[in-house]
Amino acid sequence: MLDKNRDLSSVGVPTLWGLLDTYAAARPDDRAFLYLGPENVEQEALTYAELHRLARIYGQRLRQHTRPGDRAILMFPTGLAFVVAFFACHFAGVVPVPMVPLKGSRLRNTVHAIAENAAAAVVFSNLDQASLVHAQLSPLPSYRDATFIAIDLDEGGPAPTADPHEALPHELAFIQYTSGSTSVPRGVMVSHANLAANLEMMAEAFGNDDSPTYVGWAPLYHDMGLIANVLEPFYLGTFCILMSPNLFAHRPWLWPKAISDYRAVVSGGPNYAYDLCIERRDLIIDAGLDLSSWKLAFNSAEPVRAGTLQRFTEAFAGIGFRPQTFYPCFGMAEATLLITGGSRSEVPILRPVSRVGLARGAAVAPTDEKDETQAIGCGRALRDETLRIVDPETFDAMPDGEIGEIWVAGPHVPLGYFDNEEVSQRTFHARIAGEADGERYLRTGDLGFVLEGELFVTGRYKDLIIVRGHNVYPQDIEYVAERAWPGLKNNSGAAFAVEDPDSGIQTLVLAQEVRIGNRQSIDIDAATRAIRQEILREADVTFHKIILLEPGSIPKTSSGKIRRAETRKRYLDETLAILARRPSQAPEAEPPKAASGDD
Repeated sequence: MLDKNRDLSSVGVPTLWGLLDTYAAARPDDRAFLYLGPENVEQEALTYAELHRLARIYGQRLRQHTRPGDRAILMFPTGLAFVVAFFACHFAGVVPVPMVPLKGSRLRNTVHAIAENAAAAVVFSNLDQASLVHAQLSPLPSYRDATFIAIDLDEGGPAPTADPHEALPHELAFIQYTSGSTSVPRGVMVSHANLAANLEMMAEAFGNDDSPTYVGWAPLYHDMGLIANVLEPFYLGTFCILMSPNLFAHRPWLWPKAISDYRAVVSGGPNYAYDLCIERRDLIIDAGLDLSSWKLAFNSAEPVRAGTLQRFTEAFAGIGFRPQTFYPCFGMAEATLLITGGSRSEVPILRPVSRVGLARGAAVAPTDEKDETQAIGCGRALRDETLRIVDPETFDAMPDGEIGEIWVAGPHVPLGYFDNEEVSQRTFHARIAGEADGERYLRTGDLGFVLEGELFVTGRYKDLIIVRGHNVYPQDIEYVAERAWPGLKNNSGAAFAVEDPDSGIQTLVLAQEVRIGNRQSIDIDAATRAIRQEILREADVTFHKIILLEPGSIPKTSSGKIRRAETRKRYLDETLAILARRPSQAPEAEPPKAASGDD
């Protein structure tokens, strides 16, 4: 592992290609990456020497069609061809742009918008997907003259003798497009200096000083999949096992099985991943797995739930999982990845706070048991980083305990979005009121508060619902709703507000998908009543309109985040696929439109 106590500014910025040169020379036959296929059968593997050879071959081929600084789209399903293409770009000095592989029409507009914005000279894919990728992108105006290259892991040619591109710290290491949960995806310009700083921050925050084996299944076009599951273990010089996100979604028990089989130390994912494993508890327990090697289970990318942490720990304590293994953290593509994290081997910080207080914008002690909810700490600011809570309207810094927008500054924060100067200035170059000569801050768009140095995240600013001056966090409403009645699909609901432009009257709407196996049998009236009552009981707010949807109806980003603004638009356009009532079902009478349950 690289020396975590060194000063990167004095020794220069380590580059990925420089590290690959070092590893290939010192440990050529060590396996760097392994990809597991169905049933976790070892399907693809790359030693450092093989990665070095293949990346040079395709990097030299890339040079024939590009100049340093040009962009190359990487459009792959999960697999090691993606890794080869990424390092080939670094050999040639070309900027890799990971992109979700397009299947069907669900993400077509998003993919085309990203491709046009990136205006890449080359498109990489694997052999199996080459013709499909060409058919998808070649009709676009920017890609009529683009070069399409398919990666073959069985390429047997010798590596070229040409020298690699020597990257400067300010040059781009890659462009990471955001998930687009509240806006059109934008390309974050991550420099080599940004990447090196965040990889070092992550190594220190995770306490990775023992060459830990990693297991990861997140998509490689997503910042978590690329950085946390590929680049961080590579940076440390450790073994990385990758899995397909689709395989995990359909057979989640294969994730803990891989951790057990390969004695992995670090592995993680969003909160819903742990919920999926809880649902398959018996199958995982019966498989005879041993999770005692698992020392750090990061939980990020969506709200961390105290109930999930407790249930997962209780479910798998008997096979070696410990409560201190959980590692809630906070990050986003606009900060390269990691922003805050805790201390390894410490149990997550749970703070009882007042529901009413959170609704009013402050974290205060609960008045009674009904008023209590658990806030989960997502760690502290990392080395060389400044974290502030700021009023998103006035830009005034806020004291501990008050909810505001999370702002962050540090060497891992990029300069902006690709080809989007106006939004870059607003997002990446914010200044706190009264500190005109102060640091340049990234506005994360997330709300939260700090207590005793610990960050607690409460939700997205753009998704926040305001009811008579009180904050209503949609993710909390959705979490309550999906558990209110059997047959409702997890992580597939959207809560939002609709305001009549003439009267100003606000209607609160909850759209919730039904599981595919329950769409014919679910009692729509009973389910909607139960959802409304449970939301009123838990959140003390009345949702006027509750609609059940066909499976797959809620629009999501490529990484699975709910697109609430798009759901609201489809609701207003009357294009949501509402679950049809059976002939025997009469429509439910609308309840009185009360704005809040405490009126």
